[in-house]
Amino acid sequence: MAEVTFYFNVKNREQALAQLVGKAVAQQCAVSVLAASEAEVARLDRLLWDTPQTGFLPHCRASDEIAAQTPVVLDCRAQLLSPRQVLFNWTGEVISEVAGHDRIIEIVPQDEEQRLAARERWRGWQALGIKPVAIDMLELARQRSGGDTA
Repeated sequence: MAEVTFYFNVKNREQALAQLVGKAVAQQCAVSVLAASEAEVARLDRLLWDTPQTGFLPHCRASDEIAAQTPVVLDCRAQLLSPRQVLFNWTGEVISEVAGHDRIIEIVPQDEEQRLAARERWRGWQALGIKPVAIDMLELARQRSGGDTA
């Protein structure tokens, strides 16, 4: 069964996605990003081409011929995503098709509306028999800086 991790208190959701995808790719993980719409896929496609500033994160769509050999696959059609080590859920919904993915990552910004929606997804994952793990990014940043940033 997949492990679900919620990264919450994220200041910039897109920046966090790019950083976490980059970290996973650096660790030789195969990554999928499931978006809610074709417009979101296009936006994330541009983000991954522009990040990091000195390069890019190699990626393609699930329907591309090179998808199996590409470290990061983006799509809004869950049925086209082959199981990979890491799946970033960018849909705002609990994903019912999680078989084969080792880890599912949810990124939750500080926005109260999105935090409430994330709490609903947390309960949804629990209803599927998965116990999510929470990582507080503000607390992690404080620990890394060696003090209180408040």
